[in-house]
Amino acid sequence: MKIIVMDLDGVICDSSHRAHLVPPEDQRHCNEAWHPFVAECVNDAPINAGLTMLNALLCTFPVFIITSRQENFSQQTGQWLEGRICGRQAPEIIYRSNDDHRPPAEFKRHAVRDLRAQGYEILFAIDDDPQIVEMYHHEKIATFQPVTRCSSVVLTP
Repeated sequence: MKIIVMDLDGVICDSSHRAHLVPPEDQRHCNEAWHPFVAECVNDAPINAGLTMLNALLCTFPVFIITSRQENFSQQTGQWLEGRICGRQAPEIIYRSNDDHRPPAEFKRHAVRDLRAQGYEILFAIDDDPQIVEMYHHEKIATFQPVTRCSSVVLTP
């Protein structure tokens, strides 16, 4: 089955209001340090271009959102998406497990390899993080990178 893969923060959700909650660099490897940042996701403004693209794509292909948000924030994420999805089908969302401390690019590499192992053909991916875009290129996945950025990407050197 052909699918499209998208990111959430910086592509569909504007996280700029929570930039001050990005943990210090020496704590970014720990999921718990990200909890205050992610918990504020319910107050994100939508990135209209990304949300419009998601809704348009859902009319044609299944979309899988692969997010570095931990799975314990699935309720808040679902609440934010509720009423913003116009298609007949909602996107599938793949969350980072609560005990997964890998860098985002490694987490997402594992997720796309799992999807491929399940028989999915990834037509393309959309992500704002340059390291993740590079990983998709290594995985031979065509990638679109919006000019918007998640505030955690902006602050990362």
